[in-house]
Amino acid sequence: MRFLKLFFMLAATLSLGVFAFLHGFNAWRAGQIVVTRRGREPFVAAADGAFPITFNLEVWGLMIIGGAVALCGIAGVVKFLINTPDQRRTMLTRMDGVSRRERSDMDIPWSVGLAIVGAVVAFFLYLGFRVHAQ
Repeated sequence: MRFLKLFFMLAATLSLGVFAFLHGFNAWRAGQIVVTRRGREPFVAAADGAFPITFNLEVWGLMIIGGAVALCGIAGVVKFLINTPDQRRTMLTRMDGVSRRERSDMDIPWSVGLAIVGAVVAFFLYLGFRVHAQ
């Protein structure tokens, strides 16, 4: 059961990342993307026409975020395959029903924390540019 959880988590991460990347890549190749905002009429942003900054932010945002998520999925698969059988069992055991109290006692490496903070800051910068670019 633990292996299925890990498999579906990695498959979902990989497929979501690839889908987002390919959506941005196809829009980049076409030179236009349909932008939908809440409460507003959808519009077409084109690379050489109307709203070029919005086009670039949408397309490159999708490609960068999708690529990063896909790379996280690939890294998880590679890490699982490279590990020794004992490390795999440990990895699967960590996923199995650890209570919140026990999880809070685990130390997070500074590099992981820095990567998470950097991803959150980059995401909010992307959203800020995306909203104010119109």
